[in-house]
Amino acid sequence: MIAAFGTLGAIVFLALATSPIPPPSTLPRCVEADVKMVARLDSALSIAGDSFAFKITKQVAARGDVPEIPLGTRGYGIVSYADHAHGAGVPGRLVIEPRFLELSGGTHVPVMADPQLTESFVTGATKNLNGGLGFVPGFGLAVGGYNALHRGKEIVIEKGTTFRVVLGDDLAAGTCFVPPPDAPDLR
Repeated sequence: MIAAFGTLGAIVFLALATSPIPPPSTLPRCVEADVKMVARLDSALSIAGDSFAFKITKQVAARGDVPEIPLGTRGYGIVSYADHAHGAGVPGRLVIEPRFLELSGGTHVPVMADPQLTESFVTGATKNLNGGLGFVPGFGLAVGGYNALHRGKEIVIEKGTTFRVVLGDDLAAGTCFVPPPDAPDLR
């Protein structure tokens, strides 16, 4: 019985090892760019479907299917998820999704948030008091009452906040890779 599971495991391993997707080291690096927010987003005011704008902070050289992108090129995205802060310390939340850059002449270059970064999902603070205080005699009721009644903190993405985007659709097609955030910057 154990030998059968061992053989099955070897077959699954070989099937995964012979997968047609090449390892990331053989793929070229995706074209990335740093951008900054043009306006402020606030979870108290934003709703899913709202649009937002951002700008390229450094010129991007043409590579592959991605044309040259001049400094200051404007891009657009949507707020794909927004939740206002609630009672019981529930914080506000925002998920932003950059969609495209608009070049002069109206051409759109697709972009997406760098999947290695978690800044695309932002959440506010709960402002709840430490749960351990609830075990202190006399304080437990007050702590529980406070935590149940106050609102969480809204989240704000300020104008000028920078983040990284991946240009083109090669990442979605699996023809490039994005290195981990701690990898040296070789751009």
